[in-house]
Amino acid sequence: MGKASSAKKIKRVQQAGATRAPGQRRQIAYPALIVVILLLGLVGTALAVNHRRSTEAVAPTVDDRWFEAYGTYVCGEFLPNQSPVVDGAPITLYSDGLINVAPEDDSSSGDNATFELFLESMGIAVGAEAFTLSDGTTYTNGDDCNGEEGRVALYVWPPQSGENTDPRIITSAIPTTRFTDDGQSYVLVFNPRDSEVPLPPSAANLDDPSTDPAAVVPSSAPAEDSSGSETTTTAGN
Repeated sequence: MGKASSAKKIKRVQQAGATRAPGQRRQIAYPALIVVILLLGLVGTALAVNHRRSTEAVAPTVDDRWFEAYGTYVCGEFLPNQSPVVDGAPITLYSDGLINVAPEDDSSSGDNATFELFLESMGIAVGAEAFTLSDGTTYTNGDDCNGEEGRVALYVWPPQSGENTDPRIITSAIPTTRFTDDGQSYVLVFNPRDSEVPLPPSAANLDDPSTDPAAVVPSSAPAEDSSGSETTTTAGN
């Protein structure tokens, strides 16, 4: 009888173990399922955000019209602004010395609204160490500039900058610089490395930009006052 009783107990223990095992597997599988669902939800959210960002228009869009001050500064002085060589370009220089940024399609809007399009409209070629104006004049890193070595750079000021605002100085891949905001100032520079570069004279026109390419005389060119004598716009004013 003792042996029979012991055998029954062992059988009951084995059966109980068999019934617990599936329960234990279900307890492990359920949290794993929750984790998988959460991960799928996170992935779906990330994909939705990326899709929304990709479909949102990046400024400037074809509905924008921005104006940026511009000047060419060589060895301590601003050169007179040259005329565009491309008529009707979406990013070009107006006669008041402001760059008119008016994208027409995807090729000139968003990430494609670059300084290169402006340079093309002006016939200016900018390379890794030099730039050449439309009249053929070339300025190269290391060339003499008032007794010192000159350096090619692009100076960029944010909107509403004053004479105490520090510019961003770009010395590589200048043509790929994007227009990112309305009312900035850009100066293409050949000057000694540590010299001061002022805001372009045309920055004064940002408060009242012209919408007519032929409406205003270039701000960097001398203009006659009412007495008939010549006055020159002072850089940075």
